[in-house]
Amino acid sequence: MKQSQLPVKAGKTPFTLWRNQPMKMLKKLLAVVLTGAMALTLLTACGGNAVRDKDIADALNDIVKSSVAVGKHENYTFKPGTDEQAMAKAIAALPEKDWNITGGRNNKFSGPVMKILKLDEGGANKTSRFVWCGAVVADEIGATGQAYHAMNEFLGNDAANADNLKDKKPADIRHIGTALGTLTILGKQTKVRFIVVTAEVK
Repeated sequence: MKQSQLPVKAGKTPFTLWRNQPMKMLKKLLAVVLTGAMALTLLTACGGNAVRDKDIADALNDIVKSSVAVGKHENYTFKPGTDEQAMAKAIAALPEKDWNITGGRNNKFSGPVMKILKLDEGGANKTSRFVWCGAVVADEIGATGQAYHAMNEFLGNDAANADNLKDKKPADIRHIGTALGTLTILGKQTKVRFIVVTAEVK
């Protein structure tokens, strides 16, 4: 019986051709695995779950720096804070009826939220720290987008207790904490990020 032979290029033997086949297959397999891993990383990074407090703080700092550079903003720095994160988580755990922001852009809140923020009567932050709080859509929006909306919608406005701290200014360090939750927006349950920021009095 006549055996068929592989065509052999100059300088190569049937053995070297056979030996190289598994290596080529391995390279192709690795390429597929790496491509899948990169795609998965991109998908998870785009979602709200992948964004951390530090990511939001860094994005806010970039916004502040850009605004300062063109003379539109005073300079200050956002840093993650454990107390602020605890407040954000407590607010995110409230029933939606108790979140109940009122007053549009005036940064006014319901009784339960004021208590969590320690801005209620006798609250520790009422006359000692500036406090900002709000929520931004987190679905399919990265850290930069969430930070931009937070700055535009409430962090760029007066603090919730500004009236109690007249003639005083917030310190240059702003502590930030966030937590994911849901709110009904245009009749649809939407993932949002609750954000709490505080600053000591200068």
